[in-house]
Amino acid sequence: MRAAVYQGPGDVKIAEVADPRIEDSRDLIVKTRTASMCGSDLYLYNGEVEQMVVPGRTTLGHEICAEVVETGEDVTRFSPGDRVTFPYSVSCGLCFMCRAGQTAHCETSGKAIYGYGTAFGDLGGSQAEYVRVPLADNHLEHVPDSIDDEAALLLSCNLPAAIIAVEAAEIRPTDTVAVIGCGPTGLLALQLARRRTHAPVLAFDRVAYRLARAEQLGATPVNVDRDPVPEKVAEVTAGRGVDKVVEFAGRGPAFGLAVSIARPGGVISGGGVYLENEYPVSLFDMYFKNLQLRLNGFANAKTAQWQAMRVLEHGVIDPAAVITHRVTLEEFPDAAAAFAARADGFLKLVITP
Repeated sequence: MRAAVYQGPGDVKIAEVADPRIEDSRDLIVKTRTASMCGSDLYLYNGEVEQMVVPGRTTLGHEICAEVVETGEDVTRFSPGDRVTFPYSVSCGLCFMCRAGQTAHCETSGKAIYGYGTAFGDLGGSQAEYVRVPLADNHLEHVPDSIDDEAALLLSCNLPAAIIAVEAAEIRPTDTVAVIGCGPTGLLALQLARRRTHAPVLAFDRVAYRLARAEQLGATPVNVDRDPVPEKVAEVTAGRGVDKVVEFAGRGPAFGLAVSIARPGGVISGGGVYLENEYPVSLFDMYFKNLQLRLNGFANAKTAQWQAMRVLEHGVIDPAAVITHRVTLEEFPDAAAAFAARADGFLKLVITP
């Protein structure tokens, strides 16, 4: 089959690889209908975690809408022809961590993630014609007929992560909210936050078209490179700082910004992926401001998938607000480069094998 194979930093090629096969009676095989590229894939693509990937072998991607084509003998919930999606991480539903709601930390799968290299199970990715799905009965999901193949991509990672972060922020109807990072997941979180409060929502980013989209969705845009951030926040919050911060940039400076703009007693809900082992953030500031930190960047997406389906079915968010590009699998390497470079107008791409 054809798949997107990591070759080195900034280099992905579409290559012929071995077809996936049933390796365990609980496995099944799916044929990809649509796939995408998540912001967290950029850590692999840009070569920031080279110890986790094998050039020429690691296939990429963890977002999918697919069709079941073959099932292991112990699979009971799915049959060939079913339209399905999976959360980015594999979970058994039965171990201690799964039962505690920490499905991304599944003890049975060993925190396995589709298309995320040797450190996370060395599983095949979704940017391919076919994918093997282990432990299928307990983490794969049927896609309702009311959700199309493109919108279903949001169910693997982006929308569950946004739901988890927004719920952790406990936004009340009069809370001022800041959303840091206006990529696809940040914009989904913004749409959810906008429905929870009648107070201003601030959107922070440095990419002009992302800020323009955030403004279209009802937020006040703040360009972190050009605007006077302290003055902007003070103007909206009477000098106190924002009540709730939802952080989806996933970098140390973004976390530092969250600490700086939160009011005393405020909540920082982090949905971003942080790679820094060390980053200078003032413990004094966090202590002195009585901040509440709730970090969910390694999101337990399975726990929020059902709610994410209902959010799409009821039109709570608009997938068209984040899906901007459509490419074939053969066209994907050029699209990946554009996404990594934050090419003008590029947010979420749909890949069709």
